[in-house]
Amino acid sequence: MRDEDIATLRAFERQLHLLLEQKKRDEAMGRQGETDLEALSKRCPNVQIDPDLLALVGIHPENAVQDDKALIREFIVRRIID
Repeated sequence: MRDEDIATLRAFERQLHLLLEQKKRDEAMGRQGETDLEALSKRCPNVQIDPDLLALVGIHPENAVQDDKALIREFIVRRIID
């Protein structure tokens, strides 16, 4: 029974570490998104930039530019309809 408890604790510890690493990556992505938004706002002060759309940029690097544009167009249409 004791060996099973140790194995369970080790599995829990591994899962906890994975979740903490994921949280750090998510926080870094959030900070990067803010930085990108600030940089774009400085370059284009007269253009309002939707943070949700900015978050979509570059999430699928294997997609062709046309696919990214189509994804963004679909997102805009959904925003307009809702």
